[in-house]
Amino acid sequence: MSGRGILKKRQKAISKSQRANVTFPVGRMRRFLKNGTHKLRIGIGAPVYMAAVIEYLTAEVLELAGNAARDNKKGRVTPRHILLAVANDEELHLLLKNVIIASGGVLPKIHPELLAKKRGGKFVVGNNMPLTVPYKKPIATKPILHKKQVAFTLGNPSSPANVKGVKGKTGRIKDLSSSSPVAVTILSEKKLFLGQKLSLVQGDITNMSADAVVHPTNSSFAMMGEVGQALEKRGGKEFLQELHTLRANHGSLDPAAAAICLAHNFTARWVINVNIPSSNELDALEKLDKAVRNCLAVADQKNIKSLALPAIGSGRAGFPKQQAAQTVLKAISNYFVTIMASSIKQIYFVLFDMESIGIYTAELAKLDS
Repeated sequence: MSGRGILKKRQKAISKSQRANVTFPVGRMRRFLKNGTHKLRIGIGAPVYMAAVIEYLTAEVLELAGNAARDNKKGRVTPRHILLAVANDEELHLLLKNVIIASGGVLPKIHPELLAKKRGGKFVVGNNMPLTVPYKKPIATKPILHKKQVAFTLGNPSSPANVKGVKGKTGRIKDLSSSSPVAVTILSEKKLFLGQKLSLVQGDITNMSADAVVHPTNSSFAMMGEVGQALEKRGGKEFLQELHTLRANHGSLDPAAAAICLAHNFTARWVINVNIPSSNELDALEKLDKAVRNCLAVADQKNIKSLALPAIGSGRAGFPKQQAAQTVLKAISNYFVTIMASSIKQIYFVLFDMESIGIYTAELAKLDS
């Protein structure tokens, strides 16, 4: 008997999207491409590639917008959250710089000149700081004095031990007479849209009342630079022993990696050691960005709420000060946008030379909230 009359069982139809393992419709993308480019030939892989790219971009925007909505305690993603997600991501902002998001609003930003006071024909910001950089004259700061040598730090306004400090900030007087006291002066502040506060201060990083301080070092945890020497002098043998134990347990520190250890004889409890790249290395700025993010990630692992950073990258690493400040501030801003949640609420930039203070003040004012 001939088998010609027997009908074969029809297989179930599989769409092009299922074959390509994408969610967006490949067939519709092909139709759009044919209608928009009717004079050109469309390859079989072009709509698949287009669907995959658009699906990736959509997932990226939704993830960042969802993080913004969650941080603002909202259960629904709105155009405002999408605008914040795009504006705080460098690559998405560059891609969609000419796109207007309806009902998205604008990023909160006030030009520093509008906040400045005019005095003697020159515009100055708090503490008689001129807006031009670098500064040629020292800043006229007035550290808080008491019967004993003290330092001013931010604190709870309702505490009876608090006093009024620089720029009208409420802070706490801490006795530093047993050590080398350096009065801490708050110069400028900025708040990110997720609530984290960035403060520019002038003083000694070993006297900062932060939960942790950052120590820029190399792969062997060497105490180099002015920050390393200050930590070594203040921490003493106990801190050097703690660092030796960390080096023995952790091994060499990879480029841009960070490791944490306990602090000794500091106001801070932790010291985050980070391997800062040199400016002559390949992709040096990317490694510096990664180093800052790794510091924040380690701080989040230990549930650290406040962090004190020196002028990372502008010392022995050899980066130009303005370039280093831009990279550090942008890395911090982008870090808080890309994570789900963070324990960090306060970041201090502890500086001492007038040129760095001027550069960080100007770059902090330019930073998008």
